[in-house]
Amino acid sequence: MAKAKNVFTTGDVARICNVAPRTANKWFDSGLLKGYRIPVSKDRRVPVEELKRFMMDNNIPMDQFPKEYERPRLSQERPLAKKKGGK
Repeated sequence: MAKAKNVFTTGDVARICNVAPRTANKWFDSGLLKGYRIPVSKDRRVPVEELKRFMMDNNIPMDQFPKEYERPRLSQERPLAKKKGGK
């Protein structure tokens, strides 16, 4: 899988979800997994956020989801500035 892309192939989806490539294609073709096809080649593409949604909705473990696509948690973000005056 290439770094920093916004979409996955159905082959990527199959590896991440630990299923056969044909299963990922069936999810896409049946409409369970949303995405689009590349016009000339008809290859399938699934946006990163759509795959996350699909995995969470279908209780698929996220342990194989690439770490570079995870958003930082609120606790990892910069803390809010404290108000002056103590109120």
